[in-house]
Amino acid sequence: MILNYIFNRIKDKSSTGRGADAARAPVGVFLTAAENESFLKGRFLNSSDFKTRIFTFKGPGGKNEKALLAFMDGLTDSAVINDSIIKPLMHGLRNFTPASTGRKSKVERINDVLLSVGEIETAADLDTAISGILNGDCAMFVEGCTECTIISSKGFEKRGVEQPSYDISMRGPRESFNENLRTNTSLLRRRVKNSRLTFESMVVGRKTNTNLCITYIDGLADPKLIAEIKRRIGYINVDMILESGYIEEYIEDRPFSIFATMGLTERPDVLAGKLLEGRVGILIDGSPFALTAPYFFIEAFQNPEDYYARSTYASIVRIFRHLAFFLSILVPGLYVALTSYHQELIPASLLFSMSASSEGVPFNSFTETALFLLIFELLKEAGIHMPKNVGQTISIVGGLVMGEAAIQAGIIGAPVVIIIAFTAVSSFVVPMLSNEVTMLRWIFLFLGGLLGGYGISIGIICLTIHVTGIYSFGYSYFSPFFPCRPEDLKDTFLRAPLWIMRKRPAELSPDDRTREDTPIPPDNHNGG
Repeated sequence: MILNYIFNRIKDKSSTGRGADAARAPVGVFLTAAENESFLKGRFLNSSDFKTRIFTFKGPGGKNEKALLAFMDGLTDSAVINDSIIKPLMHGLRNFTPASTGRKSKVERINDVLLSVGEIETAADLDTAISGILNGDCAMFVEGCTECTIISSKGFEKRGVEQPSYDISMRGPRESFNENLRTNTSLLRRRVKNSRLTFESMVVGRKTNTNLCITYIDGLADPKLIAEIKRRIGYINVDMILESGYIEEYIEDRPFSIFATMGLTERPDVLAGKLLEGRVGILIDGSPFALTAPYFFIEAFQNPEDYYARSTYASIVRIFRHLAFFLSILVPGLYVALTSYHQELIPASLLFSMSASSEGVPFNSFTETALFLLIFELLKEAGIHMPKNVGQTISIVGGLVMGEAAIQAGIIGAPVVIIIAFTAVSSFVVPMLSNEVTMLRWIFLFLGGLLGGYGISIGIICLTIHVTGIYSFGYSYFSPFFPCRPEDLKDTFLRAPLWIMRKRPAELSPDDRTREDTPIPPDNHNGG
């Protein structure tokens, strides 16, 4: 009874907390311009950036018509409003004859003959008009009509297309997404010139009304995956969506796992490549990062440059990335385990050298390793969130000065500084797993300090079980290793030549797996 009461109270609060916006019935367009203006100003609470203008123009039959223009200052292009809306209306009929108007309504005739704008739609309620105004469009209300015209006039300030700051590569395109949704869709459309590239629009956030696009290539993406993503997004019932991280947290699998089950990229070429494999992307207005699903563990070790460089070099670098990942999470814990529990496994000469370097240090190996690792994490956070030039100085000078001072003061031994420095460099090799590496490093450090080598072994076993048990939108996170698909292993630890990777991943695109029909090695081409 008590549990039912609590559940019902929570349910009532969630249903009543959806606000008046969700429960309000649509309001029809008023017949007079003054009434429409009064209603809109009331809805926008007389906000200073909401602008209206009432003017008179020659309508059908040469009659004087009164109209209201409503728009948001700063979201619209004034040139479009002046040259493509007001000027054509104020300058006369322009072939406004009965033969050219037919039996259409007054609003439709005005739209067809007088307005010289590329994108126009009509609406019968003021809520639709308000939504258009908030998206940068201009709403026009002609007196005596029960419909209004929503005219495309977007012209807000936006950041230009810049170089990637997250997915960096030496070779390849130098473009990245920005915060404008339509700019991002155009960048993607430029790379995938295919009529099957699809963008499906949705609006999330009761207060923010954030626009997003679900993008995929029809015929490659699994329809069940598309339907599942739309279903999860449709269940989002929250006031605000300000960035792609909000969407990710609401629709991801295993929210308490340390591993992300959705991909993240700021590069159009990376998103295009994933869509061509059968994945689905999510672009959010206001975010320069695109989400991709499903996401596999092996993707974190794949860099865009791998596909632009020679396969032999890309394969060697991938091996280094895998080694760097395991070293960055295991080395501090292994050092503590060896020096605290398994000193017999350390060569005698190395053990004597380490003992001499740590002589006079007041802490045991676990404490000094944890202390210096904490200092490193603080310096890294400071370097990330400070201004760029200052942050680099703090990271470099802070690490050198504090490390040297700690050794000279006898607080920390030189081996610990070397271990943490090596660990830090290794963690930067796989930036897509930087958060996971940080958490796993601390876990293995505590396991090594508590149980020694046995703790490290238990941690590796638990990590393997956890990773193989994660699913991303119904797909195994450890694919293509578990379940094993030999055909898909060509782009995992090693990157096979492009002419060998004939098939798309079996799980992602079951209906159209063929990338290349007749692969021909470069040395077998005919010709001089």
